[in-house]
Amino acid sequence: MKYPINLNLKISTGHNLWKLPSDDLLKFIQSDKTSLDEFDTLLFLPPKKSRIDEGGFRKNGYFKKSFKNNPLITVITVVYNGEQSIEGTILSVLSQNYCNLEYIIIDGGSTDQTLGIIKKYNFAIDYWISEKDDGIYDAMNKACRLAMGKGLIFLNSGDKFIDQVFKKKPKIPSIIPCHVLEKDKKNWIKKLSDPKCGMPTSHQAMIFSNKKILYDLNYKVSSDYDFYLKHGIFLNLNYNAELSGYVLYDNCGFSKKNRFKRDMETLKIINKYFGLYTSIKFIKKRLLKLILSVFS
Repeated sequence: MKYPINLNLKISTGHNLWKLPSDDLLKFIQSDKTSLDEFDTLLFLPPKKSRIDEGGFRKNGYFKKSFKNNPLITVITVVYNGEQSIEGTILSVLSQNYCNLEYIIIDGGSTDQTLGIIKKYNFAIDYWISEKDDGIYDAMNKACRLAMGKGLIFLNSGDKFIDQVFKKKPKIPSIIPCHVLEKDKKNWIKKLSDPKCGMPTSHQAMIFSNKKILYDLNYKVSSDYDFYLKHGIFLNLNYNAELSGYVLYDNCGFSKKNRFKRDMETLKIINKYFGLYTSIKFIKKRLLKLILSVFS
């Protein structure tokens, strides 16, 4: 897919970039801190022995902020050895016309050409870092600690924004229409499902309010579901009705390869939030799906 965009022009006219001493900026960020926050926002991740490199606007002292009619939305991409998919993801973010996006990329210390591709777009990324981590949710937590946006959306390597997915004043929180890309390159429209029986749509199609909440690392596959429930159930789709865009979710990755563990963790999360009756409902739903797949 081609992305007809003059990248240099778009970035050079980014009026929302601002420069302040780090101490002043941190005071501003933390001025609206609440007792429910799980962490303080960071401008940069602390030094680490496994650090390979880092870059972006922030390393040059430039940052972004929210405006009343244009809230800052932080787009987060985590990647490890994604040389075949990372560029398409980056370009889909940079092709968005919405004027106040912050882009953060967390690379888990890739050993292929991923880092070279990220550096290619250093001029258009707010902050990127490459270092070893403890898995996908650890990488996402790093990004959460760095995010300055009023809204958060996670678009991992291989996932894409197709056409325009944000209106002039995006609703936060909300859900973006989603298509699911399968291994055979066919895609289908993801319909909303019962949020009490697992994720109602793909995690990548959700714009979260930045409540400074972290992923629970005790869950290895389904922490995104727990993360969603911590933010409160939201199913608003109407704000995007006039846009043709959608999120294309690559269903060939981490979650699909660990489906049994995902279901077991999801069951545990459902029982935690909704109790035994809803847990039994989830089990029946999964068994029915399994039976239908055997006879289809």
